[in-house]
Amino acid sequence: MDIPKIVAKMRFEYHGAALDFNNVLNQLGIRKDEKAEEVAKHHVMTIVNDICPRLGYDVSQLAKKES
Repeated sequence: MDIPKIVAKMRFEYHGAALDFNNVLNQLGIRKDEKAEEVAKHHVMTIVNDICPRLGYDVSQLAKKES
């Protein structure tokens, strides 16, 4: 595995862990719902738009609607 894929995998794991941490803070009442949604959106969009394409996943199918 080359260096960019290793870094992308590490970033994927980081953003996934950040999502878990965000959910814990929200469930404990430390982070409000609105802020938790904003933070979760940031991490998910980073994974979908930046990291998954670098790992070779085709994310273009996620946005298409079925008729």
